[in-house]
Amino acid sequence: MKNTRSAPCDQAPRDPRAVALLAADGSLTYAELAARADERAAALRRQGLRPGQLVLCSVAVPASEWLTMRWALAQQEAALLPLGAGVATDARQTLIAATGTEWVWEAPTLLHATGITTADEAYWPEDPLQLIACTSGSTGAPKAAMLTRGQVASASAAVAARLALGRGDLWLCCLPLQHIGALAIGDRCAHAGATLLLQQGFQVAAMGAALRDYPVTHLSLVPPMLARLLEAGIMPPPTLRVALLGGQALERTLAQRALTAGWPLYLGYGMSETCALVASRAVRAAAGAATDAVDTCTLEPLPDVRLAAPPCGAEPGRLRLSAPMLMAGYANPRRVRGLGLDADGWLTTADHACLTPEGALRIIGRADERLIVAGVKVSPAEIEERLRQAPGVTDCLVVGLPEPVWGQRLAVLYVGTVSRAALEVWCRARLPSVQRPRAFVRLNALPWLPSGKPDRRRALALADAALGAGQEVFDVAAVAPEQ
Repeated sequence: MKNTRSAPCDQAPRDPRAVALLAADGSLTYAELAARADERAAALRRQGLRPGQLVLCSVAVPASEWLTMRWALAQQEAALLPLGAGVATDARQTLIAATGTEWVWEAPTLLHATGITTADEAYWPEDPLQLIACTSGSTGAPKAAMLTRGQVASASAAVAARLALGRGDLWLCCLPLQHIGALAIGDRCAHAGATLLLQQGFQVAAMGAALRDYPVTHLSLVPPMLARLLEAGIMPPPTLRVALLGGQALERTLAQRALTAGWPLYLGYGMSETCALVASRAVRAAAGAATDAVDTCTLEPLPDVRLAAPPCGAEPGRLRLSAPMLMAGYANPRRVRGLGLDADGWLTTADHACLTPEGALRIIGRADERLIVAGVKVSPAEIEERLRQAPGVTDCLVVGLPEPVWGQRLAVLYVGTVSRAALEVWCRARLPSVQRPRAFVRLNALPWLPSGKPDRRRALALADAALGAGQEVFDVAAVAPEQ
């Protein structure tokens, strides 16, 4: 018999009087949330929602509406496809078509049919699809992970156990709601009977107030957020036990500063394909406060997570993994399982890694060309395409320069007649912050490999040399190609 009272994931026993949600639009106990979800689920059924169907939901709604919808869909064994605010109509339609989405939700209760009909085999009664989590995206069709009820429950249970999350605890979430990092926090709290303190967006003052006014025990951040809290002089409350860092590498100097200030740092590694975390570890202060002794790249896999990578000391290779929380496959209109997984059901990631003799994981870096800025993966090709539309730009390359707080900062190397100052003004007006170059290098020619592809390694060297030279137009011949 179908469980019509299920939360977004299987959970430990909860006190129905305990607070499930604290947010700007009010609070909900678990009993109130369950009652609202019952009512919402009934309304959705009357409109035609069936088990196994997929509903696109915008995150630009009050927090209580969002959480109610998540629970209602779980009760109906229907799946959620979250959509970030401000997504263009054509991009939304592409996502709907690529995933076979049957419904679009308009808060609070109205469903709109997309006209898509999915075959009956798209419903998996033994382990229903519960969530489709978009990855960081690409220049082609949208890419998203299909996560089932069992996979979400496995992830929630494993992380709650690793980070000692239980009843009475309070997890402060300020991450974007459409990202797996935020989605997973809500599921962990539902599993453990803890409280979700939700802030829809990161603001330093609001974070400081929440940490001052509430007994926060757990917190998720990307490193640039941590840096801004430190710069503002915000201290961790005595109740805080876990400040989980993910999204990009944690720079050692930043880690040491935070540890010295009393922040209980934990590293986290995971992705949409694994319902967030598959490995974590507490970061310990280095003896004598030696920054270079702080280990910010070694993590311990969660129970039942299997990893395959070369041993540390050898040439790093692509990390492969298998886990109970690993996705059913990448989303597709027919919801066929297994897309994106190896023949043996493992996932080959885009990260270079190695394994210690004890089985710990060390992440070395990205195996592809994607850049990570403030915890967000960006595509150089996508930015280059936009920059080529700027008046006076003939051609360009975008590279990532190391930056201790933001992970990387974008630099554009270009040829053309527009000045560096004028191009910077154009970028400020037309590019979102995470895609906007912070350094501009005007060249007399771009560096190319014999194959005709851009020489990105040489481009990085050119950026370093040119930014120190202060010339309006830098000669590409000043940095010779590597032999």
